[in-house]
This record gives sequence, structure tokens and C-alpha cells, in this order.
Amino acid sequence: MIERFYNNYTPVCDYCGKRLPGEMSFRDALRAMWDAGWESRGRDGERLCVCNDCLFEEKGYGNGPQ
Repeated sequence: MIERFYNNYTPVCDYCGKRLPGEMSFRDALRAMWDAGWESRGRDGERLCVCNDCLFEEKGYGNGPQ
């Protein structure tokens, strides 16, 4: 999910709670999320944000890149 705190938009992993630095716009937050290797998924009509560590773990690679 992308949380909004006043004028900051912060990407938050819906699985582990990891956060990226806040951005000034929603689009910038999406771009930062994708640049960091995160994924956005649709499930039950909601959008989920998944960080790259959770993606690696999901694919069976352990705790992500070292």
C-alpha cells in the first residue's frame, strides 16, 4: 500500500511492513517502488505492494540478495 502522511506518500510492503522513503506525490512513490524492485499486485479488488525481499522469499531464494 502507499500510505499518505500529510504531503508525503510512503510505499509500505503489505507482507513485512518494510517502508521506502516518503515521496512528494503518489506517482513518485510508485516510481520509487518500481525502481527498488517492488511489485504491485491486485487481490480481491485491492492493490498490494510487495518488497523485493518478500518476492525473493516467495520464489524460494531465502532472505533475498546479500
